[in-house]
Amino acid sequence: MRWLRARERALFRTHQPEFRSPEWVVGQTVHHEGGLYRVTRWVELPPVPLDRGGSVGEWEVWGRRLSDREMRKELLDATDRILGP
Repeated sequence: MRWLRARERALFRTHQPEFRSPEWVVGQTVHHEGGLYRVTRWVELPPVPLDRGGSVGEWEVWGRRLSDREMRKELLDATDRILGP
């Protein structure tokens, strides 16, 4: 499993939790900074303290870049879903 994580990359940090971001759900294929990635995990980070008091949660979204073979398979699957049986 360690070799898989080596190909992972932190895509971005957000203050919105995973359940409020359905477009970034784990397993989803997303376009980010000019490449296609598969979201692999969300990591909850320590709360960020605010100057006015209190704190806000922060999450980091991780993903790995899709290979040409995986992209081709995604496109074929999407075409099948659109055209139907």
